[in-house]
Amino acid sequence: MRLSPADGGPAAAQRVRIERGIYRQPNGKYAVCFMHEGKPRFRTVGYDLALARRERETLSRAASFGVLACAPRLSFAKLAGFWLARFEHRVRAGQRRERTLGAHRYQLQAHLLPALAERPARSITASDVAELIERLRGQGRSERTIAGALHTLNNLMRFAVRSGWIAENPVAKLEHDERPHPARRPARVLGQEEIAALLAACSASARAPIATALYTGLRISELLGLIWSDVDLHSGTLCVRAQLSRAAAGRPARRVAPKTPAAVRQIPLVPALVRVLGEHRSTAHFAAPSDWVFASPRGGPPSQRAVHRQLARMLADAGIDQSTGKLRFHDLRHTFASHLILDVGRDVVQVSRLLGHASPATTLRVYAHMFDHVRQTAELRTQMARSVFASLLDQSAGSEQRPINVIPFPTRSTVAPGRATAVPAVTPSEPTAPKTAS
Repeated sequence: MRLSPADGGPAAAQRVRIERGIYRQPNGKYAVCFMHEGKPRFRTVGYDLALARRERETLSRAASFGVLACAPRLSFAKLAGFWLARFEHRVRAGQRRERTLGAHRYQLQAHLLPALAERPARSITASDVAELIERLRGQGRSERTIAGALHTLNNLMRFAVRSGWIAENPVAKLEHDERPHPARRPARVLGQEEIAALLAACSASARAPIATALYTGLRISELLGLIWSDVDLHSGTLCVRAQLSRAAAGRPARRVAPKTPAAVRQIPLVPALVRVLGEHRSTAHFAAPSDWVFASPRGGPPSQRAVHRQLARMLADAGIDQSTGKLRFHDLRHTFASHLILDVGRDVVQVSRLLGHASPATTLRVYAHMFDHVRQTAELRTQMARSVFASLLDQSAGSEQRPINVIPFPTRSTVAPGRATAVPAVTPSEPTAPKTAS
């Protein structure tokens, strides 16, 4: 594409006006005209009239806001390369995680570059993105996978807009029904009987890591990243200072900074867990302060795959029903949080700090239904205790001979709109349950 002023010279005389703002050149390509900084500008866009119309609309709108793209020939593949190079620099600086970089690379190579690599970045429209989403659905990709691809594309296009290479982000213009809608997987929480069965079925090597996950709520990367200097068995505390990165080609697993600054935290240990960890250390071959708490047989960092397989075997041995949903290792974290809320009665701020969430808003988004259940149960208990209905039990327990003043319980059939109606009294010898709405 070429941007040139309409100076009235030979090039301008050779153009043939097709419609307002659109001209055909001698080579058959279309050129669009728009106003930029008070002057008419022309840009060659190709042989497609429909594309020329869209380009003119986009350029006119971009010029009116002063965000005219300055890289009309930049391909999507080159844009992706620039963006990845910047992301890699941020990973080296510790600002982003290697795992996130790997996820973006996968989405680009598997879904985005095959469809958009040769396209000029500024020519990609919201319709193109919507068509890509439908194509991925047709290939059998899940809504979660498509959402991941769209997330990568959105980040890349936002980077291009900020850099001034394109005028607008096509992903931001998608309609709600055009976007992928992955179903949120419900958290699988173990009940008290299931926890007891799981711990009873644990082998000697599995008991310590599974018990630690259940009673601290650590992420699996935080659990496997523990070294013995992080565990203080005398004070009964555990400090989360790092997490274990996944091994990659040419790069072994190692301790790296936690997910967020809020993930650095101290967790109190129940006495039973202190005993479990003490027994584990006393029999461990690697128990120095710098050794891994859950080291591999050779003393190296533990493997996530091995821990997942270990949990699957223990669940099968415990006979825990998984027909309603397979229990993941992360569900041990959900189990810890749910018992903090329902059994211990901790508030959202306390739970958020123990889980290492970036903010209490994250905790509420995941566990709002549990906090609501606790609040509603407490309110109902308080209101019931103050009610005349509950006082009947106190009166009958205190003196069976004392007369009971019974206040009629109105039902929908005995109360007419706008006026009260007498209701037969309910006596202890004739218990009657109030009607419930169907």
